[in-house]
Amino acid sequence: MKNFSFIIIIFVLAFIHVGCSRNGKTTEGSMGEKTRVSQSSDTLYTEKAALSIYGTQPERALQIIDTAELLGNLTETHADFLRAMVYSRAVESLRYDSAILIAERLMLTEEVQADVDFKESVLEVLLNACRMKNDNLQGLHWATELGNLYRERGEETEALRVDAEIGGLLVSVGLQEEGFAKIDSVIHKLDGLAKTFNNLDASIIAMKRKEEACLEEGRFLEMIPTAQRMMDLLSDYEQHPADFHDGSPREPSDEMRPQYIDFYRGKAYAYKARAYASLHENAEAKKYVALYDQTFASQSLSGRLMIAPTLGMLGEYDRMMAIYDETEHSLGNDTLNDYYAEVLIKRAVVAEAQNRLADANLNMHHYIDLKEQIHKNLMHDMAYLYAARFQVQEQQREIERQRETARNAEKSRTVIGFIGLLILLFAIMAIGQARKTRKRNRILARQITDVVEYKDKYYKLKRSLEADAERNMEAPAHDSLMKNQDELKGKEADSTLAPRPLSTLSDAELFDFLRNLIESEQLFLDPNFERQTLIERTGLTKERIGAAFSQASDYERMTTLVRELRLNHAVRLLNEKPELTIEQVCMASGFSNTVSFNRSFKAKYGMTPSEFRGTKA
Repeated sequence: MKNFSFIIIIFVLAFIHVGCSRNGKTTEGSMGEKTRVSQSSDTLYTEKAALSIYGTQPERALQIIDTAELLGNLTETHADFLRAMVYSRAVESLRYDSAILIAERLMLTEEVQADVDFKESVLEVLLNACRMKNDNLQGLHWATELGNLYRERGEETEALRVDAEIGGLLVSVGLQEEGFAKIDSVIHKLDGLAKTFNNLDASIIAMKRKEEACLEEGRFLEMIPTAQRMMDLLSDYEQHPADFHDGSPREPSDEMRPQYIDFYRGKAYAYKARAYASLHENAEAKKYVALYDQTFASQSLSGRLMIAPTLGMLGEYDRMMAIYDETEHSLGNDTLNDYYAEVLIKRAVVAEAQNRLADANLNMHHYIDLKEQIHKNLMHDMAYLYAARFQVQEQQREIERQRETARNAEKSRTVIGFIGLLILLFAIMAIGQARKTRKRNRILARQITDVVEYKDKYYKLKRSLEADAERNMEAPAHDSLMKNQDELKGKEADSTLAPRPLSTLSDAELFDFLRNLIESEQLFLDPNFERQTLIERTGLTKERIGAAFSQASDYERMTTLVRELRLNHAVRLLNEKPELTIEQVCMASGFSNTVSFNRSFKAKYGMTPSEFRGTKA
C-alpha cells in the first residue's frame, strides 16, 4: 500500500511539471507575438525625444510617439502611457478624458500589474489628470491606490505626499473636517522625520495643499501661520543646504536651489497677502504683494493670475485687469474654458465696483452663458468618457474571455486528470488513515478497559484487606466479651471497641474513608452529587473534606475523583451493555449532559464514547 501511494505521488508531480512547462511555453509564445522588435537605430523617434518637448509642444510629442511605435522603438503599452502623459498636461477637458481613459485601460494590462514602477507611473498620470479635470471623486480613488502602493514599497515620504493630496480632495468633496485633519496629520508626521530635502519638499507641498483648502473654505486665519511655517522651513534650507542634502531626484542643483526657494517663498507671500486682504488688513496685504512681486513665482502668467484676486480686494483694479487682459490674449480664440470664465466674472466684479453697471451686467450675462456651455460640454465629455470606458471594458472582457477559453481548452484534460488523481490519492490516504485510526483506537480501548478493570480489582482487594484487618482486630475483643457476657448484659459496649471518630482520622485515612463511601454507595452516579452531600453524611466541614483530597490524594479536588469514577463506570457500561445508547450511558454514569460527557471522555481517553464503542464492532 505504501509503495503504491508513493508511485502515485511521483506520477502526479511529474504530470503537474509537464503541464506547467507546456503552459509556460504557450504564455511565452503569446507574449512574444505582442512584443515589437526594437529598432533603436532611429534616434529621432524615441521616448527621450518625446519627453523633451511634451510640455511645450504636445502635438509634436504625439507625432514622435506614433512614429516611434511604428518603427518598433516603443511597445504599444509604453506608447499609450506616453500619450496619457501628454494628454494629462493639456488644457482641454477632452484631453484629460483621453489621458484618464488610456491610463485606466493600462491599469488592466498584465504588463502594468506585473511592473510596480510602471504601475506607479500610470497612477501618477491618473491622479494628475483627475486633478486637472477637477474630478475629485476619481482623484480620491487613484490617490488612495497610489498611496497604498508607496507604502507597500516602503516609500513613506511619498505616501505622505499623496496623503496631503487626499486631504485636499476630501475638502473639495465636502468632507472638510476629515480633509483638514488628514493634511495636519501629514504635516505633523513629516515634522518628525529626518531632515532631508525629500521630506522638506513633501512638507512644503502639504502646507501648500492646506493653504489651497483654507482658501477654498474661507479659513483665512489658518493661512497666515501655515504660510509662515513654509517661509521658516525655506529659510532653514537656504541657510543650511548641506543639512538637507539627500541626493533625491527632486533635490535641485546648487544653481537651481535659489530659484526653488524663491518660487515657494513667493507662494507663501501670496497666501499671506490673500489672507490679510480677506481679513481687511490691507497694509499687511500690500506688504506681501510687494514681496511677491520680487519673487520668481510672479514672473509667469500663472503666477500673476494667483495674485490677481488679491489685487482686486485691495482696489488695484487697473493692475488686476491688465493681468486678465494678458490671460485673454494668451487664450486667443480658445475661450470656451474656465480660464476665460474667470476673466469674465472678474471683469464684472471690477465694473460693479467702479459703478459701471451696464458693463457689469454684460460681463455677468456673458459669464453665465459661457458656464452653461462649459457645463454642456462637460456633460458631453463625460458621456464620451463613460462610453469609451464601457467600450474599453467590453473589449478587455472579450479579450479575457478569449484568453480564458483558450486556456481552458488547453488545460481542461490536464485539470480533470489532475483532480482524478488527487481524488484517488486522497481516497487511498483516507483509507490508510482510517485503518490506522481504527487500529490505534482498538489498542487504546483495550488499554482503557484494562486500566479500569485493574482499578476495580485494586480497590476491591484493598477493601477486602481492610475488612480482614478489622476482623482480626475485633476477634480478641469478641472472645473477651463472650466470657463476660452476663456482666456486660444491659451495659454499653466498651468505648475502645467503638469506631474511631472521623475528626481523629488523618488526611490519608479520611480520604480513604470518603472514597470508599462515594464508591461503595455509588454516590457519584447522582448528577447532583457534590461536596454538600458528604458534609451532610459525615458532619465534616467543607475545609476538612477539601484538605483530605488536596493533601492526601492525587486529586486536587473532589470533582476530579467523581469525574474519574463516572468515566470508569461509563467504560464498564460501554463494554458490558452495548444495547444502551450513548445518551443513556451518559445519564447512567452520573453526567448531566452529553456535551460534558463527550468532552470529559475525549480529554481523558483520547477518543469519544462513540469511537470507543466503534472499536467493539
